[in-house]
Amino acid sequence: MRRTATTSPARRWVWSASAQGVFFTALTACGLLMAAIILPLAPSGPLMRFALKNNGDLREEIGWEEMLGTVAAIRDSLPADQRENVGIFVGNYGEGGAVEILGPAYGLPAPISRTNSAWLRGYPEPPPTTLIVLGYSQEGAGANFTGCRLAGHVTNALGVENEESRDHPDIFVCGPPRLPWPEFWKHARNFG
Repeated sequence: MRRTATTSPARRWVWSASAQGVFFTALTACGLLMAAIILPLAPSGPLMRFALKNNGDLREEIGWEEMLGTVAAIRDSLPADQRENVGIFVGNYGEGGAVEILGPAYGLPAPISRTNSAWLRGYPEPPPTTLIVLGYSQEGAGANFTGCRLAGHVTNALGVENEESRDHPDIFVCGPPRLPWPEFWKHARNFG
């Protein structure tokens, strides 16, 4: 007759504790790695470089305060009649998020965006007669809006290259759309 080995309760506890230790150690290591990628754990140095390299959304948020400071300064430099009915027209959801989240601290109106579900919010009534336009090239702004002039640039003190600083760093002051607002809005929807 063959004897089967039985595991004592103490031995099972040791194996269970060891497995739990390995599991929680791995879980902690994964959590730390994810935190290093998602959160800016340091304002500079290797942890910040690691986060910026591995988290594109974080990179896109760098410079929001400076961008909105510039937009507010442009708004404040406008003649009183233009400031009365100014809108902030944004080209992408990153710029829209910056204006939406941080804009109230600068006294900025809600962003007007044609991107994704923001298009469903429409434009304010009455429609703005002066627009501060972010996220467009000179050609794009001129093709969509009247009387555009270069008014500023998007920069960031960290020198981080992101969509705003690389692809469309210019800020324009423009008149209303070339088409009447309702017609412009029908064709303005953008997915990105």
